[in-house]
Amino acid sequence: MIRATLLCLACATIAHADTFCASLTDQHATLALPDGTKGTCSTSLDLSGTRAQNCRWPFAYRAPEATEAFNAVLQATTACLDVQPVSDQDVNHPDSYDLRTFHTDTAQIAVSIKDKGALQQTYVFLRIAAP
Repeated sequence: MIRATLLCLACATIAHADTFCASLTDQHATLALPDGTKGTCSTSLDLSGTRAQNCRWPFAYRAPEATEAFNAVLQATTACLDVQPVSDQDVNHPDSYDLRTFHTDTAQIAVSIKDKGALQQTYVFLRIAAP
């Protein structure tokens, strides 16, 4: 019984990972964290005329769950794309901010975590755009 339960949990994790990987290439997908938590997503138009998908997940200000979600998205994206992210340059930002960007032939994917002190929230962002 325990073995069957563990197998079901493993299959569910793999299914979420497959869904997450597929959503990285489908700009019309509603993106979810690797654990299945759906984000609030919208499409934007860049200055160059290309469309980008932007998703966000709010958390309590500096909650450990936000850092865990950020790290999970980074790990899942790295595994899906088989590409290492590039870290952003240090910025003079009043709150905490971390950005990692993945460059592929078909997309530029950015994963970030930002503390918003005035809102007392921390956000994890995922952005997918044409290169």
